[in-house]
Amino acid sequence: MSSRFSYEQQSALQKLATRFKHPIRWREMVTPWVFDKDGGTRFQLTCDEDALVRQLNVRNSNNKSTPQLEAALDDVADAILRRRRVYCFAWDAVTRLDASEWDARLSADATQH
Repeated sequence: MSSRFSYEQQSALQKLATRFKHPIRWREMVTPWVFDKDGGTRFQLTCDEDALVRQLNVRNSNNKSTPQLEAALDDVADAILRRRRVYCFAWDAVTRLDASEWDARLSADATQH
């Protein structure tokens, strides 16, 4: 099973280019992107969305992608896409989860696969 979404942080060169294009508010313009492999679209994350995705990436300390983390990223990115389409119920459900509930959800996904 391959992941539908991929998380892409901006490189140093992209951050520098943004700084020159938008000198006053450049830090606001430098947020990571999520790429939808099925639809071929790339969308920029807001600060709260980025914070949630970073929490998932922090759990992966050795830079090795596991199926559980890919599934969690797919769930979160799908909730973000639904939020952009004004279906906020999925995003609200995802943001209500705390760290222990995420761990339980990831371990449940591990036992299912």
